[in-house]
Amino acid sequence: MTDTEMLPALPPVAPRTMAQIAASIGVSGDLIEAQRLVLKRKDNICGLLLRDLSREEIAVMEDRGCRSDDWTRIKVAQDFDCFRVRRTNLKGDCVLGRFGGTVEVIPGFRQDTGIYDCTLINVQVANDALVENVRCAASTVIEREAVLFGVGSITCSGAATFGCGRDLPLANEAGGREVPLWAEITVDDAAVIARDRHDTTGLAAVREAVVRYVKSITSPVCWVRRGARVVHTERLHDAYIGAGAVIDHAHQVANVAVLSSAEEPVRIENGAEVESAVIQWGVHVSGGAIIRTSALLEHSAADLHATVIDSVIGPNTHLAKGEVTASLVGPFVGFHHQSLLIAAFWPEGKGNIAYGAMVGSNHTGRAPDQEVWPGEGVFFGLGCSVRLPADFHEAPYSVVSMGVSTLPQKVTFPFSLITVPVTPLDETATEVPRAYNEILPAWALAENAYAIVRHELKYAKRDRARRHHIDYKVLRPHIMRLVKQARDQLAQVAVRKSVYLETDLPGLGKNFLREDRRIEAIRSYDRALTRYALRLLLNEAEGGLTIPGSAEIAHELADQLFPGVAFSERMQRLIEAETENAQLVQDSKGRDDARGTKIIPGYAAAHVSSTADEVVASAWARVRKTDERIRKVLG
Repeated sequence: MTDTEMLPALPPVAPRTMAQIAASIGVSGDLIEAQRLVLKRKDNICGLLLRDLSREEIAVMEDRGCRSDDWTRIKVAQDFDCFRVRRTNLKGDCVLGRFGGTVEVIPGFRQDTGIYDCTLINVQVANDALVENVRCAASTVIEREAVLFGVGSITCSGAATFGCGRDLPLANEAGGREVPLWAEITVDDAAVIARDRHDTTGLAAVREAVVRYVKSITSPVCWVRRGARVVHTERLHDAYIGAGAVIDHAHQVANVAVLSSAEEPVRIENGAEVESAVIQWGVHVSGGAIIRTSALLEHSAADLHATVIDSVIGPNTHLAKGEVTASLVGPFVGFHHQSLLIAAFWPEGKGNIAYGAMVGSNHTGRAPDQEVWPGEGVFFGLGCSVRLPADFHEAPYSVVSMGVSTLPQKVTFPFSLITVPVTPLDETATEVPRAYNEILPAWALAENAYAIVRHELKYAKRDRARRHHIDYKVLRPHIMRLVKQARDQLAQVAVRKSVYLETDLPGLGKNFLREDRRIEAIRSYDRALTRYALRLLLNEAEGGLTIPGSAEIAHELADQLFPGVAFSERMQRLIEAETENAQLVQDSKGRDDARGTKIIPGYAAAHVSSTADEVVASAWARVRKTDERIRKVLG
């Protein structure tokens, strides 16, 4: 059953303080572990049982085109097979492991392990690895079953930091919210550091921790960890390539930490270029994407010539074609078209940027120091233009409509639609500036209920992150408190007017609100609050209310909305609310069906109707499930 009621109820996790973040940096991690191996025994990092080459072995290798300025500096494993090294120039201190059997180079093609047609300078190669057609490998550790095939060069400066230690100018290109980069950074950590600049003591502690961390990981060697495959790639420099990673036809990978594992392999391929960056577990960079001075966090992706500069990209966020600069982008952001995101503080994520959207112009002509705070689930429509500064973080799941150009503003009404005027204003509304847009608070709750259910199902289905706490629920305590504040503000206007501006209702931004839309928004907010409060009361009756603060907000809302009403009657109203919501979900999809059928030939045959849609079915399934739960509680 695809029922949003069955989504995991995740208790909120309090953001770590900067002091806690600082204390956690460098405690453990792939780069820390790798450097410990280097310090343990620099001349034998792979821990092999080594010996000198015999005269006979040297003769065989020289007969097969191998050369060395000093064969005494070449150490080999006890059961080394000299026939597996051919046409290779060995310089400096090299370690060669045992080679036997084959290893997969690309899917469906296996090759004998060994070293063929290479130049190796101070390189250590572990057992059963394959190094073939590498024009220059220097100061590199190649672990067991790893593959380097058709590589131009892989080199180390002698003091590699693998992209760590740089400051990322998040949300402000001119500086002021810089976040120092370390390999295990999370969206939540970056958000705390960028936002809480008043905590100067904590900020200093984080900076000191990152300095210590960088010092502890600074390495004299590059790494290609166990089972990693680097094929047909021109240049790698100061690179840490984690276990199981695949670097295939990448343009270059320089000053990069690739945190990969056999279970969550990283792929960098098809002309991608990654420089001065951290690439975490499960990330996929492809299609000529360019990543510079950034961090791509677990299971994110960049493709189709996407450009990411000075940014942190959160888990499960996929970028294509567009540009992200100086931004902190949270999980599940859809960015699949040619568009722009610049100077954004968006740790909540879960939104969308459509084709041609420009979010936003951060330069006032004085300095490139402006910011945008998009807010959770905000959808920026086709060709919209969002001028900075802009703050929508208290208006989650709002929509900036297609082609809209917004003025610098702050909006605090959740689930709103910001659009060009739906109908002309009355001639008496002369106080509304011509550049203002129309705002429809609570629009998504009434007119786009389908999308809310779809969001929850989509996030739960697609989440692959293991190191981030992502709550898929849209209607949860934090969001509903914002809804209640917005509802109360709309209901408490001092003087009723035909049109309201920011001076009448703070939080409208540079938009206007009509009186009939104010009344409708109150109804929609009330419906959502009613349904939410009654669901919490049902959970409480079942003994399943575990989220801190949920009981308080449930009783507060219920007493306001249904004073003196018995529990059984409240549960009957919950069934009515769930039924009404399911109908809203079906109707919002049904409008697409009706419009499409009128306009597009054969539309009905090519699209799933609202009556057969999975998302609509899940909404009605919730009604039935809620009815069953209530019957059980009431006995």
